[in-house]
Amino acid sequence: MARRSKTKKKRPSFGIPKEIILLSGQDVWPFTFVAHGWGGGCGKVPMPTDAALQDVQTAIFTSLADYTRTAHGVEIDVEWSSLTPDSWVGHFRQVTAEEPAPSEAAVLQAAVPSLRRSGGASGDRRP
Repeated sequence: MARRSKTKKKRPSFGIPKEIILLSGQDVWPFTFVAHGWGGGCGKVPMPTDAALQDVQTAIFTSLADYTRTAHGVEIDVEWSSLTPDSWVGHFRQVTAEEPAPSEAAVLQAAVPSLRRSGGASGDRRP
């Protein structure tokens, strides 16, 4: 009787991204990221230094989001902030189907103040 060869499940190269640092450079934009659990990585975005910051951030996020979706089955979102005039940090979070996008949440809270998590004016929480 022939034996079946065991197939190993390939472990993803790194965990779900947690934080990313982006630097401006000449003809490339280097970045480094750290992942939850294990690993991380680095790379360069081949865009000129005068490229729009949002375009560079989108290019990096798109590749990491695609990888995370494929390897872990998870959707992520990133919030960028400036560290110095030539460096930025991005904080990732997992997004679930039930969560509205951040912009939608802000619109809902502005439209219906009683839905805020503070519990209302009296501070009590109601179901």
